[in-house]
Amino acid sequence: MKRTCNLAALALALFGGACGAGNANGEMSRSGATASQRDTKQVTFTEADLEKFERGLRKEVDAVKAAQKKAAAATTPQERGEAIEAQWEMSTIPLGAEASGLDKARYSQIRKAVNNVFTTLDFQGKIDGPLSIDLERADAATKARVSGDAFAGLPPETATALRARMDRLVPLWSEYKTLVAVAG
Repeated sequence: MKRTCNLAALALALFGGACGAGNANGEMSRSGATASQRDTKQVTFTEADLEKFERGLRKEVDAVKAAQKKAAAATTPQERGEAIEAQWEMSTIPLGAEASGLDKARYSQIRKAVNNVFTTLDFQGKIDGPLSIDLERADAATKARVSGDAFAGLPPETATALRARMDRLVPLWSEYKTLVAVAG
């Protein structure tokens, strides 16, 4: 039964990632960048913001772990479904925002910007994360993103703040990504 839950969570994670790269019509933008990549150009944050974000992301990790335990112990399909939903971003982001002390919109902005940078760094092999990419099969926009500077979309002060906190944030981000990508 646990394998079924893990496979369902994996399918949702993969399907959700595959669906998130385009616009509302499911198409890539003309520039080749996804909306989330373009949005990070306007986000600014400090080391103090990242300290708060770290508390929030830790809460999200803990929430996913607790939900996975509930899913494994569930005795009904409804209990399993509720536990699986509790692992989704729509459930964990509000918890992370509350734990961080940031409002949900601000927390989400920082989360998206950090995720975009760390995903690119992970694809580039510059951090020890759980993600990989087959560039032979990637489109031109993805190849350009992976070959570029992961921090280029951030203002210089924001990039400096993120670089200063990477030693603490990368392991936590990797743990979160591993939990949600392969359901623990």
